Amino acid sequence: MSEFPASHTTTTAAPSPDAQNERKIYVNTGYVKSDDGKLKCAHLAICILVFIVIMASQHPRSNQANWISFVSMGGFWTSAFLLFLYVINVVGCLSVIPWLFLELCYTVIWTFFWFVAGCVGGDFAGTYINGELFAVAAFFSFVAMCLYGFNAYLNFNKWRSGGASLPFMSRWNTSASATTTTRTTTTTTATT
Repeated sequence: MSEFPASHTTTTAAPSPDAQNERKIYVNTGYVKSDDGKLKCAHLAICILVFIVIMASQHPRSNQANWISFVSMGGFWTSAFLLFLYVINVVGCLSVIPWLFLELCYTVIWTFFWFVAGCVGGDFAGTYINGELFAVAAFFSFVAMCLYGFNAYLNFNKWRSGGASLPFMSRWNTSASATTTTRTTTTTTATT
């Protein structure tokens, strides 16, 4: 008959503060300084620029202007919402949601939308009189298409390399890693 061993050792390590912060809502300013954060800020800037240019044109209520406005404001508000979720660490708290895949789908769809918006703006500029600002909006729409396409490419590479299963906030946290506390417990049992 086998007996329990006379003693055993159990070692536990306290989780690091970085791991504890992954499940808390806090302001993560390090995300804005990361490459992904800078890309989202560039999304916001180009979307506002295209919207201002199209609203300053002489035909701000045409169907073409409405489409370009939809694309620019849809991209602005979606990117702003995602940036807000990353900055306050909601993405780390809700790690069940496949954020990287959702962002990949969003950037792919908006890359196509920006392509169409650029084509629509270019067509309007070439067809109608006083369409110079549509040409400017078309140019910046193609710049936005390149930005969103580059972001989609980066998201696809992360997703393909298994980035969807990694914790998001650990790679953007800029605080210094603290030492972990180790506790060793030895239990001895007496046998008769």
